[in-house]
Amino acid sequence: MSSPKITLVPPTEAHRDTFLRGLREFQDEGLPWYIGGDLAEVERDFGAFVAKKLAEATRRTAEFVPSTQLWAIHEEQFVGRISIRHELTESLRRDGGHIGYDTVPSFRGRGVATEMLRLALPVARTLGLHEVLVTCNDTNAASIRVIERNGGVLRETQVLDPTKPAKRYYWIDLG
Repeated sequence: MSSPKITLVPPTEAHRDTFLRGLREFQDEGLPWYIGGDLAEVERDFGAFVAKKLAEATRRTAEFVPSTQLWAIHEEQFVGRISIRHELTESLRRDGGHIGYDTVPSFRGRGVATEMLRLALPVARTLGLHEVLVTCNDTNAASIRVIERNGGVLRETQVLDPTKPAKRYYWIDLG
């Protein structure tokens, strides 16, 4: 299967309608965390939401870890999001890593996440990273495939919470 033609773009008001449609799909699955508030507020002032996402790339405090937010666009539709943290804290080393991504549920199984990660790796390199940590649950076969298809090397698996699946820790060398 060939990967879909997607581009990664910074958050933008131009993709408001398809972003909100994708966000509703995420919320139906219980993934509201990306917006950092409620959907009605995001709909009411989408420009402020976009500005907030763009501002995440700038350090605000010594403890704040900047992250570059990018949206995956396929045929003018928002199909996923990926974030690249510019550095790791101990907490992010344990549970999070440098890169996190989500594919809109109706676009899963089409190679979107694999392509998002492939396109994000050169961006991570421009941020000064030489290797990136990408984590996933041991039970997430789709994410395991995405990471391994992008050169991820499994270095360790840990149980962080006995009531949850083990966490897999992959490193990708950016050369």
